[in-house]
Amino acid sequence: MHIKTYILTLLLLCLGMPALAQGDALFDEFKRERNAEYVKIPAIVTAMGKLFMGNEPEDKFAKKVRTVRVLDMEKCSAGVKRRFDRRVAALAHKGYETMVRVNDDGEKVHIYARIKNKVIRELLIACSEEKDCTLVQIKGRFNRDDIARVVNEQTGHKHGHH
Repeated sequence: MHIKTYILTLLLLCLGMPALAQGDALFDEFKRERNAEYVKIPAIVTAMGKLFMGNEPEDKFAKKVRTVRVLDMEKCSAGVKRRFDRRVAALAHKGYETMVRVNDDGEKVHIYARIKNKVIRELLIACSEEKDCTLVQIKGRFNRDDIARVVNEQTGHKHGHH
């Protein structure tokens, strides 16, 4: 599915830097599950990475990232994955705006944003399917144009456009 590719590209852009909202609660609840894998890139690391960035569109976006957290539950039990799906579905009612929601052949992708004063403060990207569940949280200060620019840049390259 192409949407998941674009979302993961967005994540990889943020991870390309050198190495208590509901989203935080989701991480706290699921990162301790058996076989869950959790990684946090704290603000100090992203700040150091910004020193080495240029002025490419993805660099401009990445410079606005404060922290990134990734939770991979691929090896967790089916029960944990079902509970995760239910909790993600409830986010739309807990202060998050739904930016993207896709359900394609059992693969679900949800992108939620927490917005304050027209500034996106947090992106939550949840991908789940029968065998895999991943949650990505990107905190920073973005506007909708920042997000659109990165997605358009990546989708244009994917389809041979510039």
